[in-house]
Amino acid sequence: MALPQSDLTPDNCVFLMIDHQAGLMQFLPSIEPLQLKNNILGHAKTAKAFGIPVIMGTSWPQGPNGPTMPELKAIFPGVEVIDRPFVNFWKDDASRAAVEATGRKKLVISGLATEVCAAFPAISALREGYEVYVVIDACADFNPLITEVTTQRLAAAGAIVTTWVAVLAELASNTQENGPHIGRLLSEHVGQYYAAMNNFLGVAANADEVRNGVGLTGHPPIPMTGL
Repeated sequence: MALPQSDLTPDNCVFLMIDHQAGLMQFLPSIEPLQLKNNILGHAKTAKAFGIPVIMGTSWPQGPNGPTMPELKAIFPGVEVIDRPFVNFWKDDASRAAVEATGRKKLVISGLATEVCAAFPAISALREGYEVYVVIDACADFNPLITEVTTQRLAAAGAIVTTWVAVLAELASNTQENGPHIGRLLSEHVGQYYAAMNNFLGVAANADEVRNGVGLTGHPPIPMTGL
């Protein structure tokens, strides 16, 4: 896997969200559907939170692939979805022109399915000197073996294979400045973090009651029988 030349920042990257279409969501089970939806939406909201340009595209929307997920269109009402005739996003003039217009050389790519809609443009862009990050858990395939093989292919080609939470954390960089983005997005789209955050907020709001309820006197912090 390639070593990135620099960290991702809100000013140096563009998100390519390719073929996150309602039909494709139904028959790519390598990730459980609700988990996949949460990953895609968490990833999309990351771009929204940091003001990062987003380019969305579809292939064969009038066929079984279907339209773009309505939740994505709601997040980015001002982003025009580019419907293209080519399988490879990068071969479509309008799609590639949209990327070039941003002037950014770091491409953060996700797509359904990984083996085609994410991998094909990722490899094409690598050939042209772009740095490419593939957000593997905002992608899916017909089965996990395909994802494994595609991940190896992407890494061998020089792509940085990553996850949406890793992208969020790298973009956030400083928790004192961007902690609210991390806390909100993880709480909304990672179930375990939602539970932990609710617990934290509940305890913080009732700190005195909790302290008194378990006998936190400070000598020792939690009383032990016989001491």
